[in-house]
Order: sequence, then structure tokens, then C-alpha cells
Amino acid sequence: MAAKKKPASAPPTKRNSATIEAREGETVSKAKARIVVNPTFNAAIVERKIIGGIVSGINLSLTDIHTALIEKFRPVVRENDMSSVEAMLLAQAHTCDLIFNDYALKAMVSDTMPKLEAYMRMALKAQQQSASTLRVLGELKSPKQIAFIKQANVAHQQQVNNCTAPPTRAHEESSNQSNELLEHQHGERLDTGTAGQAGRGNQTLETVGTIDRAKD
Repeated sequence: MAAKKKPASAPPTKRNSATIEAREGETVSKAKARIVVNPTFNAAIVERKIIGGIVSGINLSLTDIHTALIEKFRPVVRENDMSSVEAMLLAQAHTCDLIFNDYALKAMVSDTMPKLEAYMRMALKAQQQSASTLRVLGELKSPKQIAFIKQANVAHQQQVNNCTAPPTRAHEESSNQSNELLEHQHGERLDTGTAGQAGRGNQTLETVGTIDRAKD
């Protein structure tokens, strides 16, 4: 009795391939080029490479990851919902904190100074990155207020004066103070119109006599 032939099994589906659908009036080559330059698709390739494509025994394709990323990014792009971004930054800060603690523990049990320095250097770098990520998260949740100062245009009130500048108020006050000081000391104002008398040092000088002029 002849043995029954088993039906040929279908070839295994390549789970790392992505389904590309061409738009209306678009060729297949243009559709592939559009997908290749898509940042979300490139992120899906990297993510699948990191996780190995298998999560909890389920093999995820590029199409599955790409679709999930599109659904994740849509609220941020179209609705300005930053909740997923905030969760990502918080997760990154937490991961950096875990790296800090891991290298700090390794530094404590290191047996040589070079290992101690290397572990502590990596730990402090992770600590700084965690703090920087939390700072960005804080600025995202509470943006800084920018003050706009309105500048008044007073150009029509300005006047250009090319002559000598008038004395300043400080100079006027100084002159007034000097006059008041002289009045206080001498009891009278300065009389600039009265001619001064000759002092004792000029006693040898006499009044000039009449000069004989020519009769013509």
C-alpha cells in the first residue's frame, strides 16, 4: 500500500521584511524609496536589530514595529501630546541612574587603581547624563517664560545740536557754590568793574606824564 504524500508546506514567511504599499499613481520603486528614507522606518530597523525581533517568543516583523512606532508618534506630531516624550525622557534618566549605580558598585570592589578610576569615570558620566535628561524633562514640562520688551520710538523728539554744549548742572552748581563762599568770606560780592589799586610792591612806578606830540 502506497504511503500518502504529505501536502507540501508553505515556505516560511520572512518576518524581517516590511510590507510596502504603493500609493495611487506611485510606482513600486518610488514606494520603496519613500519607505527607506522614512525616519520612522529606519528607527524600526534599528529597534528590531537591538531586540533581535523576538519578544516573549513572538517574532516581530519590521511592519509590526513600524506600525507601532507610527501609532506612538502620531499624538506627538498631530496633537502636540508630549506625554510619550516625557515618559521616554524619564525612562532614559532612570536607565542612566541604573548605569551609575552599576559602575559605582564595580568601583567599590575593584582591585586595582586603574579599574577604580575607569569605573568611577563611567559612573560619573552616567550621573551627569541622567541629570541633563531630567533638566530637559523639567524644561519640557515647565517652559521658560520669554519676556518681550516693547521699545518706544522717540526719534521725533530728538534734536541734533552741533554747537557747543551748554554747561552742565554740576558745573553751574559748582560756580554758585564758589560765589557763595567768597561772599561768606569777604562779606560782599565781587566787583569786576572797579579797577584795582597798585600794591606796595609797585611803589617805584609813577604816573606817566603827558607826552609831547608833534604840532603838525
